[in-house]
Amino acid sequence: MSVHSSPLDPSMVLDRPPSPVAVGCDGSRWGRAALFWAADHAARTGSELDVWAWGDGDGLDHLTGRHPELRPRIHRTGPEPARDLEAASLRAGTLVVGCRSRSTSPLGLDGLVLPLVEAALCDTVVVRGEASALRGAHQRITALVSGGEDDALVLARAAAVLGRDSVLRVVHAAPMHTVGDALVSEPQFVLDRAARLLDRLDPRPSCATTLLRFQPHEAISRYTDSDLLVVGSGDHHNLTGRCGSVTKAAVHHASCPVLIVRRPPPRIPPEVSRHVTARSADGRPVPADARRSVRTAS
Repeated sequence: MSVHSSPLDPSMVLDRPPSPVAVGCDGSRWGRAALFWAADHAARTGSELDVWAWGDGDGLDHLTGRHPELRPRIHRTGPEPARDLEAASLRAGTLVVGCRSRSTSPLGLDGLVLPLVEAALCDTVVVRGEASALRGAHQRITALVSGGEDDALVLARAAAVLGRDSVLRVVHAAPMHTVGDALVSEPQFVLDRAARLLDRLDPRPSCATTLLRFQPHEAISRYTDSDLLVVGSGDHHNLTGRCGSVTKAAVHHASCPVLIVRRPPPRIPPEVSRHVTARSADGRPVPADARRSVRTAS
């Protein structure tokens, strides 16, 4: 696997003002879990909270008691909530959705959550997993690095959401390979690079690093003691609009909420700016033909 250099200075990610947190809430169990996760995150980071509700929106009445300092903006979605959430990602810094919903709801993991993650123009959190993780009982965040272009942002985002009493675990999973009778050298360099990227953060979070000698998707199912798993969207996401296999495995199988980091799209040259119809959460233009609409479940 080749290691890509990143033009991003991760320290800049921590210094930027907090962007709004947008959350979809349909009143289901996971809709409420997403709402409360988003409210906790907004309160912790000093962010504004936009709630996009459909169905009965159960859980909204509990926000005031949970976080009286928040003044959430409540929006009612149209007949296609996923499209409204995709549009909300233009302004938001983080989009939060539950992994499942009511069986009669148009938004659910088997239908539109993964396409929404792929289409969103900001980071996405898919709220799922064990009750202990939803409560933050483990006080541990796991960041999965690959040696690819997403690593700088994955580490910066993980450090940014790290609680005062939480610890960061940086994991790289790679199976052993042999060429003839010779064992290919261990990819410790991926974790060494991660350490250098963390050195550029201010403050630098303390962390433990782990090299696992099996497939990345096995690492996702192995760790059940995290409150949050942070992953990239895949090195080819900006080109194909599709998440990588590791990201998909995390969305479907993680035992805790999953933060999928979205790399900003490439800057658009001035000569093609007339084709730009939208801007991402960080203000960068997004060409019309680069945006993918969320598919409607059949």
